[in-house]
Order: sequence, then structure tokens, then C-alpha cells
Amino acid sequence: MRKDLKSITDGIAKTMQTDSKNIKNSHSEKSKRKLLSMSVVKKNSKGNTEKDLYDYLYPKFGKRFIDYRDKYENYLKDEKHKYLPDFPISVILELVNRCDLECTMCYQGFRNDAKKSTLEIKDLKKLFLEFKTRKLDALLLSSSEPLLYKHFDEILKMAQESKIMDQFLFTNGNLLNTKNSQLILNSSLTRLFVSMDAATSETYDKVRIPVNKKLLNTNRLKKVEESVINFINLRNSLGRKIPLVRVSFVALQTNAHEVEPFIEKWIDIVDSVEIQKENSIDFYDDLLKKKFDKKKLLLRKYNCNEPWGQVTIHSDGTVGPCCNTVGRNLPIGNILNESLSDIWQGTKMREIREGFLNNKPSPVCQLCLEHEKLNL
Repeated sequence: MRKDLKSITDGIAKTMQTDSKNIKNSHSEKSKRKLLSMSVVKKNSKGNTEKDLYDYLYPKFGKRFIDYRDKYENYLKDEKHKYLPDFPISVILELVNRCDLECTMCYQGFRNDAKKSTLEIKDLKKLFLEFKTRKLDALLLSSSEPLLYKHFDEILKMAQESKIMDQFLFTNGNLLNTKNSQLILNSSLTRLFVSMDAATSETYDKVRIPVNKKLLNTNRLKKVEESVINFINLRNSLGRKIPLVRVSFVALQTNAHEVEPFIEKWIDIVDSVEIQKENSIDFYDDLLKKKFDKKKLLLRKYNCNEPWGQVTIHSDGTVGPCCNTVGRNLPIGNILNESLSDIWQGTKMREIREGFLNNKPSPVCQLCLEHEKLNL
């Protein structure tokens, strides 16, 4: 094993062994926090992606880009929440609540199992005008599969016209064909993040299950891998380092044995490889049924930076206070009825922030933090 992989694979192995019993048996809060910290993302990259981003965006935006990165770094570190921007630093945008996969770690209650909802272009134009006026720093096209949105090309145009600096596309790669690759390369997108979760087709079929079951055992992983490599070749042929390309892997019991081969396969091809810990989806149904057992709670102190920097806009216009799907159970407004600025500064969002400041967060937030760390 390469030395630079050992800390990552060891960390994942320890994480897999961490459960609620380990936490309960820890006598000190410090010990608990140490065990919980093993849920952090493990990143690996061959170069300096932050420098590549700077070299591309600073000439275009100057001090505005520096301020953005400073705001973002401070937001991540500000556990006492001393600073609240007058507009979100980043917005996660779901265009349509559909995906062509039903991955084992993805809750489908708001997606493929729910009534279809799609953001209309007229509403998006209004939203992107607000992005431009308020100088939104970062936009993350995510939540479901963005490339399924039939007007995806218009979204890229609006993002560019709105002068959003940092633009992310999260995709499963199934629709990353040559046409869409060219579309992306002709836009101002800065980051392309492709989720794979496997190093072999056998494991891929167990984790990333297609909606169309006829596609099982058809070597779908090979197609996605070829699409990613084709995109990088097209980008490199233009003499560019942007969009940055990341591949990711959510470590589960099903695929944990492939963490090392996955990193080995991609580390010299893409700009970064990210290994993530599974966030349990088992408690989503309990949330929907309003089941809440305080006896199961293990933490004494709850903290989350999300409400101070980021929101998610879902495909029905509903706004959630964070990046997590759980936030669907804690809506703070709807962009079809009011501006994002008003929602960000509104009563519901303020109550969520005050809950953390007083260590009395919403039960939804409590359960999210407990399950995110522990996979209860």
C-alpha cells in the first residue's frame, strides 16, 4: 500500500468500527468528540487545487474572490458564530427531484419516490437575478441528478451571466457524454464532482442501483469511468485546469474493501479523490412520522455551521437551512413566494440559529447530528 493511502484506509476502518456503544462507553466529552471526528471526509489530491482555483478566478474577480475564500474559511471555523453574512455564501440548487439511480445510501422519499417537481425557467430567471444582485459567491447544482433537467444548458448560461464565481456540478456521470462535456467546458463551471463509490463493476451494481433494472450487470461503471477520462482529456486539450474534477466514494460496509483500489485508480488521473463516511438514512422515516426518542441522544453539545453560510433550494421552491436532505423536514421558506434574502434573514432561519446558540436546536437538527456522526 502507498504510504499516502494508509492514513485514509486506517481512518475508514476505524470509522466502520465506531458505533453508538463506543460513544456511550466513553467517559469524557473529549473522548466522545474524538470518536465522532472520525466521520470527517478524507481527501487526497495530486496537486494544489486551491491554487488552481485561485489562478483561474482571481484574474476575473480580484478582491471579491479573496473575500469569498476568507468568508468560507471563517464560516467553517467559526464555532461561536460571530459572523453572519447578509446573504448565503453558497446555495445548493436542486433543479428536478429525479435521479436515474437509487443508491443504497440515498433516501428516496423526497426524490424518486416523491411526486415529481421541477423548477420552471421563469422562476429560475428571477432567482438568478437575485444571485447577481446579491453577488452570490458559490452555486452547487446538486441534490438529485442535475443533468436530467431538460434546460440544463440555460442554467449554465444564467450562472455565467449572474457572475457567480464558484460553480459546482455534482453528478453520477451517467449523462456525462461528449455533448454535455462540451457544454460544461463552454460554460463558467469551476468544479465537476462525480460520485462513483466503487472500484469494480460488481460493487458498483450493489451500491449504485439503476432505476432501470435491465441495466444491472451491463458494466455501467466502465462507461462512467470512460466519460470522466474523456472529459479530462477534452479539458486538458484546451490547456485548462478548470473545471477541477473530483471523484468521490462513500464508504459503506458493502464497498469499504475497495477504498484503496479506488484511490489508486484515480489519484493520477483526476484533480482530487474524496472518501466520505456514510450518513445513515434509517431515521428519515422516523422524522416524517414525528418519532423522537430523547433517550437515544448521546451528545451534550450541538453545533452546526450550516445555517450561517448555506441553504438548499429544492425543486418545488422549498428552502432548507443546510446541505442535508434532512433539512427538508425544517423548511424556512419558498422562493416561489418570497426572495431568498428575506428567507435568509427571516424568522424561521433566525430561530434555527438561536437554537444552536442556546444549545437547544430543533429535534430535526439534533437527530441529524447524532445520526450523521454515528450511523445509529
